[in-house]
Amino acid sequence: MPTRVYDHDYFEGTTRRSPPHTRELIYPLADRTAAFLCRFRRPRRALDLGCAKGFLVEALLAHGVQEVVGVDISVYAVSHSEPLAKERLVVGDVCEGIPVRSESCDLVTALDLFEHLADPLPALREIRRVLRPGGAAYLKICHPRHPNATGDPTHVNVRPQSYWRRCLRTTGFRVRRIYESDVTGIQGAIGLLKAWVRRWREWAVVGTPADYKFLIWPEVDR
Repeated sequence: MPTRVYDHDYFEGTTRRSPPHTRELIYPLADRTAAFLCRFRRPRRALDLGCAKGFLVEALLAHGVQEVVGVDISVYAVSHSEPLAKERLVVGDVCEGIPVRSESCDLVTALDLFEHLADPLPALREIRRVLRPGGAAYLKICHPRHPNATGDPTHVNVRPQSYWRRCLRTTGFRVRRIYESDVTGIQGAIGLLKAWVRRWREWAVVGTPADYKFLIWPEVDR
């Protein structure tokens, strides 16, 4: 999709039914995600695909990742990033090739990216290419029943979980689904109860379907 689609109006919420892409809204979510991933993987080098203004890049650095690079198709988003992230972001189309050398990343993240891709397979193959042996990727993909699924006109590929699992298997990945309670952590008996409820019906706690979250690893024999 042309980069001009993801311009000022898009990120300020004019052309999609969602709030503006601000630090106040996005960074707390990015910080929570970074904390979870760094507890789980302890990566040294990470790559964030669809990085937008670079809030997750900044959060990963804050949690101790030594080197983080972000890639986004939007010239507007990259040019309006925070100073700490600005020099670490590049403009690029993940479906045409990630500007990162092969087997160079311990962790790849792609949050709110795949619902924008008519064909996800080229991006998944690129993720597999840049991951080091033993590396993993974390994907967050819009649930088809979430209000944002149809609120964003650039969501051209909103599919059920079975579709995404099939794509991941096709490109040689093993898959583990992650739940919001895994990311936020479980505190006390009430937290444990909410975690089990969420696993039974992911959206029961918050009232709307939570996005699909997957940790994926390359199959070693492919």
